[in-house]
Amino acid sequence: MEELKEMSLEELQELQRNIAEEIRRRQQKENLVLYTHDCKGCAQYHLTKYKHWAKLVSAVDTSKTNGYAFQGEFLNVREEHKLPANSIVVEVCSDNITAYRLEENGKVKIAEGKTSRMSLVIEEVAKIMEGR
Repeated sequence: MEELKEMSLEELQELQRNIAEEIRRRQQKENLVLYTHDCKGCAQYHLTKYKHWAKLVSAVDTSKTNGYAFQGEFLNVREEHKLPANSIVVEVCSDNITAYRLEENGKVKIAEGKTSRMSLVIEEVAKIMEGR
């Protein structure tokens, strides 16, 4: 415990991310569900004209107000992924951001907004991550 008190805030946050990642890996042995970005299969024109990204969220830094608030693994928007059930994924298409919980029956929308004003999405995802 004394070692924790001597760590900087950045070191504690990194430790928290590492713990969350290890928990996620151990939980992966549970049910895996299929995830695809909403734009998977769209025309090449759409995929190259607009910004697209998706991230499997392991932690949220509420001090940030942009996409860097979501910590975790980037997912290729052109591919299918098998991810643990109840995972949280954030995806962007153009200036829209949507957060989903992955359930056995598919994606369930938990928050959405515009990338220019994503603080509400960040806060909502952070609340859900805390409740896990």
